[in-house]
Amino acid sequence: MSQTDDGVARMLLVDVGVRSLLIGDARRRAVTRVFGVPPDDQSLLVTVILLGALGTVARGLAPRQLPRPSGTHAAVGGTLVNTALRGIAGVPSGSMPLAGGLIAFALLSHSLRPTVAGSLREVRAFAHGIGSAFGVRYRR
Repeated sequence: MSQTDDGVARMLLVDVGVRSLLIGDARRRAVTRVFGVPPDDQSLLVTVILLGALGTVARGLAPRQLPRPSGTHAAVGGTLVNTALRGIAGVPSGSMPLAGGLIAFALLSHSLRPTVAGSLREVRAFAHGIGSAFGVRYRR
């Protein structure tokens, strides 16, 4: 093993240790904030038990099974939505097929655009951060 390989391995080991300490501290803070258990009274087992209890409560709050609409109900609902959306466009949309669907798509895509753009920005920033943290730092 060369001197450079030894330095790279040591840096990686230190980075993993520091990240482990930061994650442990974040876990203790989160358990204290959510459950009110002081950090001195916490252990990994306590955290797992509390998260399991939280999951059980959350599962109990979730609805069981959504009712499945019949074909007739779906057709009536689709007709109502189509009519409501054609009301937005006015009389000229009466002769245009699927005008309601086109309006619904436009409204939905316009409202979701900022969320999708923000998510893509975050993914790119995360990928860049990973590349800069590991790709550049450990190169020879």
